[in-house]
Amino acid sequence: MSDWHDELELALLPLEDLRVDSVYMTFVISSALGEHGILHQCRIGYAEDRLSLMITAPHCWIELEQGWCIDLRLRQWLGDEDDLPHGVFQPSSYPRVRYRGTALVVPHLDVEDLRAMTNDAYSKVKLPWLAGQAAAA
Repeated sequence: MSDWHDELELALLPLEDLRVDSVYMTFVISSALGEHGILHQCRIGYAEDRLSLMITAPHCWIELEQGWCIDLRLRQWLGDEDDLPHGVFQPSSYPRVRYRGTALVVPHLDVEDLRAMTNDAYSKVKLPWLAGQAAAA
């Protein structure tokens, strides 16, 4: 993982323990990324564990440039195992899981809504500078 992706994952840690589903988690993370001008695409569909054949649907996640993803909810449904993705990752590093989905349009949420949705954890998210992303590419 590049330093920038590592910093991004650490910045998102305040959201990790929220008791929200993948849809709301995606809304919250997308809002933070959008505020900082970080290009991303929200997705909705399903994730399949090829080992257990379990599917979680609907499931949402975020795709970043160069194939990186963000998912802080998959292990909630499929188990807390090291070979299941969590955080910021390259899907190719986790062949056990297959993601399939389409674009998800995220509604605009103001900062007060985001803070309320997250018990103020949103205000603790401090994302790395976009310039770091370009260096990591």
